[in-house]
Formats: sequence, structure tokens, C-alpha cells
Amino acid sequence: MSSVVIPVWSPRPRAIRRYRNIVIKAPCNLRCTYCEVKKARVDVPKTIHSVGQILDRFDPKTTLFRVEADGEIALYPPILDYLAQRVASDGYRIEVLTNGTRLPECLREGLLWVISLDGHTQAMNSKRGLKQAQIDIIMDYAVRLSADLQCVFHDQSLEEMNAFIDELSRRGFAGRLHLLPLLALGGKPIQVALDYESLHKAPFLEKKAYFDRWEHIRKQGNRGDFVCDQLVNGYNYYVADDRIEMVKCDCYAPPPAFTIQGLGDEVEFEEFPCGTCLSHQEFNNRRPAMGL
Repeated sequence: MSSVVIPVWSPRPRAIRRYRNIVIKAPCNLRCTYCEVKKARVDVPKTIHSVGQILDRFDPKTTLFRVEADGEIALYPPILDYLAQRVASDGYRIEVLTNGTRLPECLREGLLWVISLDGHTQAMNSKRGLKQAQIDIIMDYAVRLSADLQCVFHDQSLEEMNAFIDELSRRGFAGRLHLLPLLALGGKPIQVALDYESLHKAPFLEKKAYFDRWEHIRKQGNRGDFVCDQLVNGYNYYVADDRIEMVKCDCYAPPPAFTIQGLGDEVEFEEFPCGTCLSHQEFNNRRPAMGL
């Protein structure tokens, strides 16, 4: 009697969404020393119309949108109202990036939130110019909302970073803490180092492979063969009132040939001039919000 061989199947691949980033040209109410935000005026009705045109191109069930501003999107409540309305009426999944200074007034039902914050103390946020009272409010809502936190690592100490991780753990933070090294300008390699092994571990921290890429770029001055998830299934749209530009990725300003004026077809590339950047979207596809 022959035995029956039962095949062992590999796990089913996780189905993920497209990722589309909409960036609105707008001013900011902070003056972060590492930011290059330029002056801008926003025609809100024209901007809303442009954002709507972009949303309409995609199936709400298969796309995650991140909507942000070159400055601060929460300075424009009608834009947030419009995004929340599209979530309610059409089922879009939209996350909004904010600096947190308009919390909780900026909150809208149905929107997901990503918040920029460089730590839990005023000293850690010295380059952002935030006061401790503002930071306390942002921390409270980051925990309540299970928001993603984007933290620029510049000159904070390892002890400060571990205290930040410990404070989030103590509060039961269920979002994601994304640590981004302060990028050198002009295509120069990353200059700041952060040792993964020395960081206190938490489920909301990026996986080790992210920090390995960070260290490779810092030491080698190139990205090697690393492929960012932005290049896998992401695309960027820039909105300046009724003007729209499209570009695959903009971590470093790509040559003009890679930028599409107006709403054209999305163009994919065999090779893309990634330079020496490390992106917020390196492992974007593993985030829960990217699931179908």
C-alpha cells in the first residue's frame, strides 16, 4: 500500500494595494531647520478639484492614498472635509500627514493619520520649534489614533531615542514608528548613524533590514541593489491649484525627463535615479493599511 504524500504549500502571498501619494503645494506654520518648504498660496476650490481628479482615477478598494502638503495640510480644513467626504461616500482609504499642531481640530471621521514628530521632548524637537505642551498633545493623539509617527533622526542621542521608544511602549502605542535619517542634500550619502542593535525593541519599530539599508548607504554612498516599495507599486502626484505633476518617486529631485506634466499615463522605469536616499516607503507594503 503506497503512502499518500501531502504537499506543503507555501503561504499565500499577501494581497496589497497600490500606493498613491498626493502632495499639495502649500505653506507651513512651522519653520523646521531641515526643511526646504517654499512660500505658496493655495486656491482651495481648484486644489480640491485637482485632488478629486486624481482620486477618480483609482479603485477605492485597491488603492491607499496618502495626502499631505509641502507645508501643513491642516491649515486648510475644507480640503480635510473633502477627503473625509470621499471616504464616506466612495469608500476610499486615505491617510493624511500632519505636523500635529492643529490636533484635535483637524481630525475628520474616517481618515487615517500620519504625524511628524522627532521625539517626546522639546529638546528632541528643537529643529521643529515645538513646545512641550504641543508635543504632549501630539503624543496623546498619536496613541489614541494608533497613528504612524515619522521621526527625523538628526542629533538626538541614543539614550533619547530609547526613552522615546520606551514612552511609546508604556502608553501602549499600536501605530508605527518610522525613523528617517536626516538626509544630506545634493545627492551626498547619509551622514547620521543609528545602531539598530542598541535600540530598545518594540513591535512598532522598523525591521532590521531597514537599518541595514541605512548603514549601507551611509558607508558605501549608494543604495546597492535595494529596491524601495515606492518603486514597486507607488506613484507621486503634485498639486498646485489646477496644475498637476506626476513622478514615480521624488526622494531626490529626479531629472525633468522623469516628471510628467498634467494627468498622463503613469510611466514605469527599468531603472530610476534613486541616488543615496532612504525613503519613508522602503518597506511600505508591509504596513497594515496597505492590505486589501
